[in-house]
This record gives sequence, C-alpha cells and structure tokens, in this order.
Amino acid sequence: MIVKSLSLSNFRNYNRLFIEFNQDINILIGDNGQGKTNLIEAIYLLSVGKSFKTHIIKQMIMFDYDFAKVKGEVISNNKKRYLEIILGNDFKRAKIDDQDIYKISEYVGLLNVVVFIPDDLYLVKGGPRNRRRFVDLELSKISPIYVFNLSKYNNLLKERNKYLKVLNKKNINSDEYLEVLDEQLAKLQVELIKKRINFINKLGEKVKLIYQMISKKDDEIIDLCYLCFLKNEINYENILSMYKKNHQRDIRYMQTHIGIHKDDLGIYMNGNIADLFASQGQQRTIVLAMKVALIELIKDEIGEYPVLLLDDVLSELDETRKNMLLDILNQKIQTFITTTSIDGINHQIVEKAKKIYIKSGKEVT
Repeated sequence: MIVKSLSLSNFRNYNRLFIEFNQDINILIGDNGQGKTNLIEAIYLLSVGKSFKTHIIKQMIMFDYDFAKVKGEVISNNKKRYLEIILGNDFKRAKIDDQDIYKISEYVGLLNVVVFIPDDLYLVKGGPRNRRRFVDLELSKISPIYVFNLSKYNNLLKERNKYLKVLNKKNINSDEYLEVLDEQLAKLQVELIKKRINFINKLGEKVKLIYQMISKKDDEIIDLCYLCFLKNEINYENILSMYKKNHQRDIRYMQTHIGIHKDDLGIYMNGNIADLFASQGQQRTIVLAMKVALIELIKDEIGEYPVLLLDDVLSELDETRKNMLLDILNQKIQTFITTTSIDGINHQIVEKAKKIYIKSGKEVT
C-alpha cells in the first residue's frame, strides 16, 4: 500500500496543504509543535477513521473553523483510490472515491497502516485496556467482519448496562429482555473470541522469531496468549451460563462484569509475565518485535504491506534497535518518520529518503 498524496483543510494547525510523498521513505523534519505528528495523525485517520491522539473530534479542527477535511490518494491492491474523512463539531463522514460511506466496516482496510509512537513502548507495562485496544484495532484492519461484530457487541453492551440500571431501580433480579441481551452477546462473543485467539497465535509466532533476530539471544523466549474471561470451552452455552450466574451482581453494581471487554493480551518472557520480569530494554525490544511482526502478519493476510508511521520513535531506541528497524524498513515498506533532526540517524536510509521540512503547519523548502 502507498499513500501518494495528502490534502488537508483546517486540520489541526494546517489551514491548507497539499503534499506528495515518496513511495519508499519519507522523513518529516521540524521542531516540536510545528505539525509533524499532525501529518502522521491525518494518514492514520484515513486508515481507520479515528485518531491515535484523541477521541474528541473538535480537537482535530482548526480553531475558529466548523469543519476539517483530510483526503488522500492511495494505491491499494494495485488500484488508485481516494479516501476522505470530513470532521464537523458534531459529525464525522467518510468517503471512498467521492462516494459517502455509512458503515465503518466498508471503509476500514482500504488503507492499512501500522503506527509506532513513544506511548507504544508502554504496551507491555500498561494496563489491559491498552492491549485490548491494540488487538481490536489491528484485527479490525484485516477483518471487516470483526469490525462489524465488535461494533454490534459494544452497542449491545451499552444497552445491557443501561438496562441493568433500570432493573436496579425496580429491584428486579432478572427478566426476559435481560436474557435476550445475554443471548445476543453470547452469540457474538463466540466468533469474536475465536478471531482474537487466531490473531494472537499468529502474531505470537512471528514475535518469537523477530524478537530473537533483534536481541540476538536464543535463551529469551517471548510468548503471547489470549487471557479470556471464559476458562472452559469457548461456546455459546458456557458464555450464556456465566451471564445468568452474574445477573444479581451485575444488577447490583449496574454494569456487566464479564465479557471480552474485560479480556487481556498476555505477554511472557521465558514463561514469566514480561511486565514484571523483563528489563526496560527487553520490554522495548518486545514492543518493537510486535510492531514488525504486525507488518508481516498484515502482509500475510491481505497480500501487501501496510504503510508504517513512526512518530518520534527513533529517538527512544538505542543504536542497535534503531538500526535493526531501519534495516527492515529499507527493504519493502512505505514509511513516514517524524524527527526534530536527521543528524542522529546514521543509516543509508536517510540518503534515499524524501525529506520534508515542516514549520508552523506548512511545508518549507
């Protein structure tokens, strides 16, 4: 996949911008606060319809304007496409080739990107919510049916939690509508859990190999596994049974205590929890291996490499990890790198890269 050009209107600190990119390496250079990360964010927005920085749409719209627009010309499956996201203070619209799109499952996947930001270095030591979000976002890019089912699950979960408050006020232990919601959630989760397990297993196989390639240490074994709320066989009956057993507790506390929204991605080194037993350097190598493995997994699933976005990450990596990453990028992947200076990047990749200098929301020469 390739992003050929990007057009911004009233997005962040960009009033108007049209910019063309190299199909290999693009280095965005500028001081902090000039708009480098905003360009990375715009490309990511075109991919999944969301920002990796905020969930508040208004923050992405330039001050004193009512809307923002991000449009990109991309090459996907050897076909030229135009993707567009329009943001308003109280709305968000997506377009493909100037045609309105009403289902996110029809949009996600046309442009696949992998973003690597400094906060990702805390993926190992952070909470389960961060890891769930990672799994859901990355799996959504390669499976439209997963996007569709996950959206249905989240809507049903909101409805169930809302209804639990009604039952709590009426002091009712259960009723038919709650059981209907249980049944619908149970059916959805069977497929969602299977998708997650399959994704994590495939990713884990690649992470194990790539980690050893980066670290050069055969005695450090990395394993990923899915930590599911359901400990016995994953089927509709077992999930439904758990919901029924938890009715009273759920009604008392007015929230759903079990389900995939509570699950986690387990990351282990030599059988021990990496958060507790891996050093900071080892944890960073694990995350780097996960990102590289994700690139390869997406290639396996959809037949082409995603676009890679590196937002100020190189400054967070030591020379060995930095060069290993750049060696991998040097081979096959369109990449966008933000940095305040290229002086510290001692790699041949800099010579062939397109260097784009950004100042105050503008490209400067």
